[in-house]
Amino acid sequence: MTRPTIKETAMTRPRRALRDPHSEDLLRRDGYVVLPLLTEGDLAALRAVYDRVAQAHDDGFMASVLHDDLAMRAGVHSALAEIWQARVLPVLEEFRIIVGSVAAKAANSDSSSVGLHQDLSFVDENRPGHLALSIWAPLQDVTPENGCLSLTPGSHLLNSNWREPSGLPYRELIPVIEGEFMQALPMRAGEVLLMDSRTFHGSPPNFSDRPRVVAAGVAIPAESPLFYVHRDHGDNPDQVEVWQVPEDFYRQHTIGMRPAEGRHLATLAGDPEPLDEARLRRALRPVAANA
Repeated sequence: MTRPTIKETAMTRPRRALRDPHSEDLLRRDGYVVLPLLTEGDLAALRAVYDRVAQAHDDGFMASVLHDDLAMRAGVHSALAEIWQARVLPVLEEFRIIVGSVAAKAANSDSSSVGLHQDLSFVDENRPGHLALSIWAPLQDVTPENGCLSLTPGSHLLNSNWREPSGLPYRELIPVIEGEFMQALPMRAGEVLLMDSRTFHGSPPNFSDRPRVVAAGVAIPAESPLFYVHRDHGDNPDQVEVWQVPEDFYRQHTIGMRPAEGRHLATLAGDPEPLDEARLRRALRPVAANA
């Protein structure tokens, strides 16, 4: 048997997301990895960014990427992108930052929970090895008491269909997922979660006496076009529109609205991949604490 040439190997090898092989294996298996990437100086700079925009984050839960103050959104992105480029991109295999955001849960707030969902489609996940990475870095230690992230390991393999911003489409399965397959993820300030955007995740309310603040972002492969998926819930609720959009789209666009710029590529059936309880149980392993 002849050995493949370097060119052949590069063509057939799946695209990697993380440079470190162990971290890459964890990401591919679980849908996420947590790495200690931020310095005390980084945390101080990120807290200063939040302090400048804290007044705009006065709901139970608010993220700057969802705010209608475009100047504020652009300023937050610019400051966070600089840190993500310095700390996150070096551990990734040729990615770029397309959005930076801060997100806060108000103190002692029953309305600060975030329901179970997948993030929207930023790239064409049907391309082998292509994925978007959600960046999630708490600016203080987080636990279930103050609303740390909870996620479902392995769920990134269950639905790669085009996704608009919405809750988890498998509503009838949410009690089973939350009861048996959700993993709370306490983290220390300075740690960074890198999560496949397909991973099922959410977070409980913040019942502590101070806001829970997170610096966040999205990184996509350097060579990938950027996409946005829109669903018209009024006229065409069973379809989704796939748009290729400009690089600054997520710093300028009102999430949930049909794009006014970019290129409409397709209108498709909006169904997620089929998933029933039997497939769910075959695909996922119960979390020990919940089993």
